[in-house]
Amino acid sequence: MSRKVAEQLVEMLVDAGIKRIYAVTGDSLNELNDAVRVNKNIDWIHVRHEEAGAYAAAAEAELNGLACCAGSSGPGHVHLINGLYDAHRAGAAVLAIASTCATV
Repeated sequence: MSRKVAEQLVEMLVDAGIKRIYAVTGDSLNELNDAVRVNKNIDWIHVRHEEAGAYAAAAEAELNGLACCAGSSGPGHVHLINGLYDAHRAGAAVLAIASTCATV
C-alpha cells in the first residue's frame, strides 16, 4: 500500500524523537497536519503566528535537544526566521519545515 510523503515525513520525525510540530494550520501544511493527526506519537501544536511557533520550538529544543516548527508557503517561511535565529544563537537544534504550494 502506498503512503503519502507527509506520512513518511511524520514517521521520520517520530523516529528522530520529535514529539510536537509548532505551526499554523492550513494552506500547504494541510497534508502534514492530517498525517500528524493520524499518528499517535506526535502532536500538532497550533500557534497564532509562525514566529511564535519557531520561538516555542527553540525553547523546547533548549530543554529537550531537538524540536520542530513549520511554516507554509511565502510569508510563513519568513516569519520563522526570528525564532530560528534565536535557536541558532543558543545552539539549539530546531528542524524547520518550509512547505510550498505546487505550481504548474
